[in-house]
Parts: sequence; C-alpha cells; structure tokens
Amino acid sequence: MDYLDPVDSRKELTGRGVRGVGAAAGGIALLVLKGLAGALGGVVGVVLGGIALVVGSTSIKSESKADKTGGAIALGAGALLVLSGLSRFSIPIISGIAGFSTALVGLGAVGLIGYGAWNIFKFVKGLRNRA
Repeated sequence: MDYLDPVDSRKELTGRGVRGVGAAAGGIALLVLKGLAGALGGVVGVVLGGIALVVGSTSIKSESKADKTGGAIALGAGALLVLSGLSRFSIPIISGIAGFSTALVGLGAVGLIGYGAWNIFKFVKGLRNRA
C-alpha cells in the first residue's frame, strides 16, 4: 500500500536528510570527545569542555533562534565534558557526579546516533516513494 502514502515535499525530505546526517555525525563526534576526555589524566576533557563552554556561551547571546539552541547544546555538552574530565581526578564529591556525567555523555551520543539513523531511514523511504 505504498501508493497510499503521501509524498513528502522536497523541503521536508531535504530537512530529514540533513538532520539525519548531522545528528549521526554529532553523535559520533560526541563519542570521540568522550573518549578523548579521559586522555592525559582528564586534562584534555577539561580543556575541550572549557572550549565548548566558551563557544556555547557566546552562541547563546546571538539573535538567531538556531544559534541559541546550538549554543545551549554546546554549553551543556561542555559542562558534561568538563565533569567527564574531572572524573579522572580523585576528588571525593566531584568524582561521583563526574562519573554520572560520563554516562550521560555516552547516552546522549547513542541517542543522537539513533535519531540520525531514524531520519536517514525516513529520508531513504521518502526518496523511494518519490521515484
């Protein structure tokens, strides 16, 4: 009954493809950053997280809604990466919170990859319906 499915508009189909590739790439990048966060005893995670915090805080000040959303995501990811880097240090209270944030970064990365895969699947299905 594929003939009863409505054909997606070109703009919607393009948006699904871009969201799918972007989310999957973002998830993979977040997994790589999570792996790098523990390098050199956690110093790399603190530095990378600090850079993401600065970039996110400057993007939040933008007038564009898309920039504000991206800035908020970068700000949150930066905070989690800083905590993930701090998990390598033996600070009693922070180590427990940092271990939780490391798991949260991994969960977010898997979620982004899943969201990207779903959008790529819908994109390919929409392309087949258009043919």
